[in-house]
Amino acid sequence: MSDNISVWERSPLTLRTTSEGPTTIVAPQTFINVESAATGDLPLNKRTVTIHERNEPINMSFEPRVGAGTRSLAGDEAQLLAVKLDRAPTTGGANVSNVSPGDILANNSDITSEELLDDAEGVGTINEDGELHASYTPESGGVYGFVLVTVDDGAGLSVSDGNVSVDGDVTVVGVEQAVVQDNASTAARTQNPVNPGDNVTLDIDTEMENESVVHAVMLVRQGELQRQSSTVTVSGDLNENFSSDQISVENSFDGVSGVATVGNDTGVAGINLSENQSIPPLGVQGLFGMVITDAESDTDGDVIHASATVVEDDPDASVTVQTLDSWPNGAYQYVHVAVGTESGTINSDTGTVALSPGGGPDNGGGPGNSPGNGGGPPDNAGGPDTDDDEDE
Repeated sequence: MSDNISVWERSPLTLRTTSEGPTTIVAPQTFINVESAATGDLPLNKRTVTIHERNEPINMSFEPRVGAGTRSLAGDEAQLLAVKLDRAPTTGGANVSNVSPGDILANNSDITSEELLDDAEGVGTINEDGELHASYTPESGGVYGFVLVTVDDGAGLSVSDGNVSVDGDVTVVGVEQAVVQDNASTAARTQNPVNPGDNVTLDIDTEMENESVVHAVMLVRQGELQRQSSTVTVSGDLNENFSSDQISVENSFDGVSGVATVGNDTGVAGINLSENQSIPPLGVQGLFGMVITDAESDTDGDVIHASATVVEDDPDASVTVQTLDSWPNGAYQYVHVAVGTESGTINSDTGTVALSPGGGPDNGGGPGNSPGNGGGPPDNAGGPDTDDDEDE
């Protein structure tokens, strides 16, 4: 299989989802440095983390980016492969950071379904500006991976009985991933505002029943993530055998001031967080992983104020996240993600809560599916940096 597949070293930069989803978080600005291509630090164009909705189109754009000119590909025939990864959020589940283009094209066992988009679905040739726009509508929630290839020789990719085949030669020119929810959950605060150092408890209702559910809740001070940056360095060759062992991450911040409470053998959306100590803050899994891995109660310096709790419980449950006495006042965004341990069904919700010593006006807003949806502007948050913003 590897003899038929080439991977363009700039492929991590070019393909991005552009659709907004019901649950959104502004992420740190992330740069990537591919050492084998001597790229230097290039913006990854992933400033917004989004959980998408099933039966709603996920729009994607392939186009020239900083450090990745695509006009030389104008006129090339393209195909987009959409795959769904293993649903189970356990130690044996799929780890999206370890799934390479080669895994996807070689029918890896962590992949449960494949769908090929080509001429019939509007994915044809790359236009004269080096651009291609595509849309994929997932029928169920889960973690999805997308691989855009150009056909260099032969018929290219085909999918039959759930298996991917290559006729001729193809080049991977773009990769992307997305998390999709089946339904929205409802995460209602039991009190607002709360004092720094108090617990924040959410009463959670999901659309699931008759199975255990992994509930993950992250609480983060609004505006802090978007003021930070992370640099992802990729060592070795970027080819079909690429793995997460080739990734190292350097952050602009010194750490995470907060508390992580994690049950045994629990994960978020197909990711076992305990196995991702160096995962960059990309996607909802990366943000949860960053907080859970780095949260400390005595961290000093330039920090992000955030805590997270991951527990296995009933579909409807109360989940508590701890805050610290040292946390500053202001608006904090909470993000809830629920994953059914048997079905892999995903529900999510987000909203804000205010930290204010001694009580004070209820300025945190109500629960809902957009950050800061229930009241005044977040504390010192500013607006998101929209330059080259893309969703995941």
